[in-house]
Amino acid sequence: MIVGDSKAPTGDSMRIVLTVIAGPHKGREFSFDRHDTFLVGRSKHTHFQLPAKDRYFSRIHFMMEVNPPACRLIDMGSHNGTYVNGVQVLTADLREGDQIRAGHTVLRVHVQRDALSAVPRVQAPTEAGADLPMVPGFILERELGRGALGVTYLGQRVGAKSSLAVKVVKPSFAGSATQVELFLRTARTLTQLEHPHIVRLREVGACADGFYFAAEFVPGWSAVEIVKRDGPLAIPRAVRWGCQMLDALQYAHARHFIHHDIKPTNVLVALVDGVEKALLADFGLARVYQAAPFSGLNLTAAMIERASFMPPELLFNYQNVKPLADQYSIAAVLYHLLTADQPLEMPHEPRRRFTSLLRRQCVPIGERRADVPPGLANVIHKALSRTPSQRFASSAEFRLALAAVH
Repeated sequence: MIVGDSKAPTGDSMRIVLTVIAGPHKGREFSFDRHDTFLVGRSKHTHFQLPAKDRYFSRIHFMMEVNPPACRLIDMGSHNGTYVNGVQVLTADLREGDQIRAGHTVLRVHVQRDALSAVPRVQAPTEAGADLPMVPGFILERELGRGALGVTYLGQRVGAKSSLAVKVVKPSFAGSATQVELFLRTARTLTQLEHPHIVRLREVGACADGFYFAAEFVPGWSAVEIVKRDGPLAIPRAVRWGCQMLDALQYAHARHFIHHDIKPTNVLVALVDGVEKALLADFGLARVYQAAPFSGLNLTAAMIERASFMPPELLFNYQNVKPLADQYSIAAVLYHLLTADQPLEMPHEPRRRFTSLLRRQCVPIGERRADVPPGLANVIHKALSRTPSQRFASSAEFRLALAAVH
């Protein structure tokens, strides 16, 4: 099983059931017992495909993110709107008994849960500048940064001298003992990854605020900081970083680990003996955490944040993401390093960014930067194919092609 696979059992009985109560598909049911996405519309990419000639439905009409017992609906820029309990919405967090209407079709939401599951946490997210959280066995010094997954602090193990980057993640719900045990057991497998271009995860555990992930501290800069400071990178420099990242993927994929969250902020660059070294940070953390029931509805927020670096298949095939997804993200990061821009023209409105992933082609890199050699452009765009089967067969093949055109 791919580490972090969202098909892993949750250990508790929670389920969201959508029942079609009106329309041409009356009586159909869709059931979810783990984190997933659900697309509705006329497109072949949807999970619930409505009649092709139904003039009331858009190709991708609305999307739902489900993580029982939570469920969120996002209208995908439909022409005729999406309604919850008779009120038109752009986004809505759904509850037991809510009715969703689009065109002549109506779906009813039913939330099945046990007595132990999904107790909401009462703690508010830590604000910048607030007191540092308590992590057992660690002394935290200061905040390093924050993202969709959590807040990272500089710290040390009590009695140790080496610095660590300690990420603290606050779950949306207080999970059951079984759920927490399964999550920690799965997350700890990530400590097996040891490669010169992967930031080593040292320890995983529970703390008062939720969970912590202690990784080696890399004194350097993220790729996004370097591009902001220096602008588009020299081609040899960018390609060298790309080859290093692909070396890391080749190692991890051979051991059935996928990253799932590659973006410029997760690419760290350090000087080692005077030579630049690119490392992938947070390897597998997003996938493992989002598979947990108590992670709540963070997937759509993460998608908005990293839409241009996210492989399209995460929208319509979230349950079965393959290593080729990482290849797409590496190519998108490489595109950014070379152009200081993103592969897709992303709409300003967040909800329309999702449909851009399925519909829009990448802007040719030559239009962003004229001196990118055609051979290099072809390699990058092959890895950026919206259809996974049209990419390179593996990260190793991608790396060979990249090195060959450098």
